Amino acid sequence: MRLRGIRGGVLLTVDASVAVDEVAASLAPHTAALGGKVALEVAEKVPFGLLAAVAEQVAEAGGSISDVRPPAALAQVRSETVIKTGTVRSGGRLAASGSLVVLGDVNPGAELVAEGDVIVTGVLRGVAHAGAAGNERAVIYAERILSPQLRIAGVLAMGDPDAVEATRKTPEKAVLEEGQIVVRPWSA
Repeated sequence: MRLRGIRGGVLLTVDASVAVDEVAASLAPHTAALGGKVALEVAEKVPFGLLAAVAEQVAEAGGSISDVRPPAALAQVRSETVIKTGTVRSGGRLAASGSLVVLGDVNPGAELVAEGDVIVTGVLRGVAHAGAAGNERAVIYAERILSPQLRIAGVLAMGDPDAVEATRKTPEKAVLEEGQIVVRPWSA
């Protein structure tokens, strides 16, 4: 077992390899630290008897269990919206665990990847992948979509590299409909 200080108390990592009868001996040197709030970090399937023995030792030290949590490495990362101001140049790659907003253009050869939506206030000429973690409701928005490749969740759409720039002058969105990516006016 490992013990470390955290905001408002201590974090005790409980390892399933510790036997119930070894808990008291393992925690004895840390009695003073166990006197306040104690959060338990449980990485594996830990027998209830082991958790009960740890709780008993914490109570004897004058502390209380505040919560039980998975290890930080396994905790789900919160999604964040990433905002980039300016043009994303060729060779540039931006990724976000939430949505991705570009306040500018995205040049050919640039790549945008987001688990949420991709929003570009300028012209999108690079590759865009919205819903990268499988979110089929993700959307790609741009002033104009002239991308050679769009992805939403696991669906891929290829643009025509020989096509002349689109004549549509209104903002556009790409959505997934019936298993295909469809580009239409923003207002539709």
